[in-house]
Amino acid sequence: MTTAFKADVIDRIFFARYPQPPSKDTIAAVLALVAAAQQRMGQPLIYVGSIDSKSKVPNAEERNNLNTLLADLRPYCEAINLIIEGSELQNSLQRVVISGMIIFTRTYDNFAVHKSIDGVTADLAERLKKDVSPLIKLARDRGLVM
Repeated sequence: MTTAFKADVIDRIFFARYPQPPSKDTIAAVLALVAAAQQRMGQPLIYVGSIDSKSKVPNAEERNNLNTLLADLRPYCEAINLIIEGSELQNSLQRVVISGMIIFTRTYDNFAVHKSIDGVTADLAERLKKDVSPLIKLARDRGLVM
């Protein structure tokens, strides 16, 4: 594992946490992990990526990297959730930029942007048909979500 991100699979949720918007190398590493996890599980994963609240707003190259990541995750994941943590203007701007990217690329059918893990909980519970509180607690304990 690299310091550019933390990742782990809990149940069939692939959690990834980024201190900064992902680089091309980070995307390649994450996609390799997702592909291996999906093959191991034999069914589509649910992706939950979170970007730290202190992360800078993605520049054009980083926005392209995020767009590539989202497109490349689709064959492996039934749902893709991105959490942009924080309540500051910068964090809201990041959510707006990424939401705009999703609308522009018309990839919103299985994709959502959230402010916190709380926004993802209901969808995870519905998809997994169970209480996901223990899974989210485990993800928090591992530093994958806040």
